[in-house]
Amino acid sequence: MAYLSQILNTKITDSADILVGRLKDVAIVPVAGEYAPLLFLLLKKHGQEEIFVPYEYVENISREEIALKNLISKIPTNGPTDEYILLSRDVLDQQIVDVGGARVVRVNDLRIGLFENKMCVLGIDISFKGLLRRLGLAWLDIINVFKVNLIDWRKTQPVKGALKLDTLSEDLIKLHPADLANIVEDLSFKQGSRLVKSLDKEMAAKVMEEIEPALQKVLVSHLEPKEAAQIVSRMSTDEIVDLLKTMPHDEADKLMSKFASVRFKKAEKLILYDDDIAGGLMTTDFVSADPEWTVKTTIGEIRRLSPSMRTILYVYVVDSAGMFKGSISLRRLLTANESDQLKNILDHIPAASVLHVKDHISHIINLMTKYDLYMCAVLDDEKKLAGIVSIDDVMRFIAPKA
Repeated sequence: MAYLSQILNTKITDSADILVGRLKDVAIVPVAGEYAPLLFLLLKKHGQEEIFVPYEYVENISREEIALKNLISKIPTNGPTDEYILLSRDVLDQQIVDVGGARVVRVNDLRIGLFENKMCVLGIDISFKGLLRRLGLAWLDIINVFKVNLIDWRKTQPVKGALKLDTLSEDLIKLHPADLANIVEDLSFKQGSRLVKSLDKEMAAKVMEEIEPALQKVLVSHLEPKEAAQIVSRMSTDEIVDLLKTMPHDEADKLMSKFASVRFKKAEKLILYDDDIAGGLMTTDFVSADPEWTVKTTIGEIRRLSPSMRTILYVYVVDSAGMFKGSISLRRLLTANESDQLKNILDHIPAASVLHVKDHISHIINLMTKYDLYMCAVLDDEKKLAGIVSIDDVMRFIAPKA
């Protein structure tokens, strides 16, 4: 096996042992999740003319010489017809997504070798040793201090040049939204928006929720208005509000005008609250139910709303006037009889363990810690349920860059 840097500019001879030129580049057609066979050599002839030589006409390839099977005059030199890339031009020094490490790295060299009897690109060298090799300075590491750091070609997702993001590898799509968000944050705005656009709308919304609002604003500006609205509208209401607060009023109004009227009213109301109080931290995405409902009816409502909810741990019971009566955990619902009415099985929450929309973050932390709460109901001045604050909302406020 060899590295691309070791064979670039290598002399190429034909079957008559005549020097026909030197290797300028190698063409491949990448397929996500697969090793890429070498398809064409880009040969630079003595007269500066460049021609493509199909790899099937290569007899032997080494660091010292590349030998062809036929006379150069007998080899067809038409270039590739598929959407190809050149390894030196399009991949070296470019950014890729290391799916296994959930990070963005730079390509310093490429490992080439046999796989299933085909010469393929097997790995990407991201090490300093690879950079020294590229620069012809490998001799500086005479005592082998630096180690090669190879990433399997199949486990990477290129993000720049001719390697497009339209076809994402399955491994990349399976990453946690928080890891994908970290990758987006490491990319340029243009590349990050391309990655977000390449995801389905539900996943894109989850990834956007994990990105800092300031960066969210820039990414949204790189998307088409309709596309931005489709993604943002799938985010939780509190995350939408955080994003809208970073945008100029005219841009925020333009984006909100594309939301459904109910979502618009919820977001518009939450914008009025400061970030460090319960009203600014809470979300209005929760399942509410009438005290007269049965367990069966309530479970049906949970199933209906579940796709649009970030998480559901409790059902919040409110009467026809919107007055908060208590909550019921999913566990309690699953163990109750289908015919039981909610008013008979709900937990009456002590007034001291309920938040007011104007409660400060310090009070919220103390209260949730004292009562060991994952979720906390938030009431307005009229004792009506305004929203809920989760421990996740609190942690995001404390560590916004995590």
